[in-house]
Amino acid sequence: METSAVSSPDKIIEDLGGCGRLQIRIGITVHATKGLICFSIMSMILISATPQWWCVSDVTSPNMTSCVDSKNNSLFCHEKKCHVNGTKCSRFVFEGSARTVVTEFELLCGLDYIPSTVMSMQTFGMLAGALAAGQLSDLFGRKPPYFAGLLCLLIFNLIGFFSVNWIMFAVSRLFIGIGSGMFLAIQYCIVSEFSLARWRAWVTGFPSWPILSCLFALCAWLIQDWRYIQLLCCLLALPCLLTWFILPESFRWYIARDRIEDASKVIARVAMINKHPLPDISNLDMNKNSTKKENNYTFIHLFKSKELSKATVLLSINWFALGLVFYGISFGIQALAGNIYLNLFLFSVVSIPAKIITVYLTNRFGRRIAAMICFLGVAVGGLVAGIAQAVDTPHRDLLTNVFAIIASMTINMAWGPVQTMTIEVYPTVIRNIGFGSLSVIARFGAILGPQFVYLNMYVPGLLFFVCGGIAILCLVSQQFLPETRDSNLNDKIHQKEVDVMPLGEKDTNIK
Repeated sequence: METSAVSSPDKIIEDLGGCGRLQIRIGITVHATKGLICFSIMSMILISATPQWWCVSDVTSPNMTSCVDSKNNSLFCHEKKCHVNGTKCSRFVFEGSARTVVTEFELLCGLDYIPSTVMSMQTFGMLAGALAAGQLSDLFGRKPPYFAGLLCLLIFNLIGFFSVNWIMFAVSRLFIGIGSGMFLAIQYCIVSEFSLARWRAWVTGFPSWPILSCLFALCAWLIQDWRYIQLLCCLLALPCLLTWFILPESFRWYIARDRIEDASKVIARVAMINKHPLPDISNLDMNKNSTKKENNYTFIHLFKSKELSKATVLLSINWFALGLVFYGISFGIQALAGNIYLNLFLFSVVSIPAKIITVYLTNRFGRRIAAMICFLGVAVGGLVAGIAQAVDTPHRDLLTNVFAIIASMTINMAWGPVQTMTIEVYPTVIRNIGFGSLSVIARFGAILGPQFVYLNMYVPGLLFFVCGGIAILCLVSQQFLPETRDSNLNDKIHQKEVDVMPLGEKDTNIK
């Protein structure tokens, strides 16, 4: 049976107005809801920051760096000294008024590894959430795990607010990571499965994350208390959960699972909201009988063909780099010179116009070339920042900050074309398994990122050299990935096997 003999989902979307009111409503809802995830994840950068600190001592010494306490002239401070005269420091003072988990639970000296470890625990939670969501969303639909992730964020941000020690805080961050991973693994599939090819770059490339990061930097600067930052995240989850009544289930998922009656109801709702006549969907049942029924799809199906296997392996390299570089550099903002709130704002604001440019590049030149341009920027920014940090050069801090911003900006840009390509490579029946599995790969990289930040204190430049090196590897891998620009989404594995094509060519054939 030729695929043209039946109503294709892309033809149905086009008959329903393409980018109509419902598509705009879904896009705004998902990108706005991402604010909860952005605030929850990025908050770890600020609430685990270590301000300038001193060890407080009652003992004076001729060669000590001292500061007199305003309440007791006999107290003296030793800058970043864990031991004074052979005695372990037991009292600390911190610069500024910001309250972080480090200042409250005194995670210094022998406990200084805890902030980076908790960050890695959070990203491990994102890994677990993405893995679970990828499988669950292809078994039970997109909405149930999507909203389960939001509910998880509400509960554990509230638990984090009431944390009485760093262990309780760490556990709450693990589950915050799980909820975030579930949302991030599903978000773009929900929007993309109601979108045509020409709009998918906007779906994944719209700069909602950097815009929301700028907003978070402002809110955190105003609050400057880690507990109330978590409470803010908890309160944001309440309206996000109410979007259950706005987002429909994916009719593509219903069709792929041969639930034609349910798909018809969603299509009718889209037609009503978009104010378009209901398209002829009477022959959707022909899809049901035209292929062998197979409902139990798993990770193994990502390697069902030679083309899918190649795409999965090469995309895994790209996703690993996205996680490692993005979370490594983001968490590394703590160690850069200057005000941490301003640094976070600057790192985010430069990505807003950059991501808009990336959408143009992705649609104009293709997903592959756009990704290569982004990874080239990461390679240059990372390597130069690493050299500046490793070598005692004039304006060392300025050079490190500038090229770290370049690396951060371009890795933010790279998410768009890589995610768009991922969505377009996999058919609907395994799309979320593929997207979720590759999100898991990204979380492996994200787990390592904060550890490289910690090691960077002892080996200056290490973090940025790693980021630059893996970006070069991504440049090579992109040469062998398929170009998916202007291609329709496929719903079942047999419909199409994406062929690797020379740079610049389009792949629009349906086999």
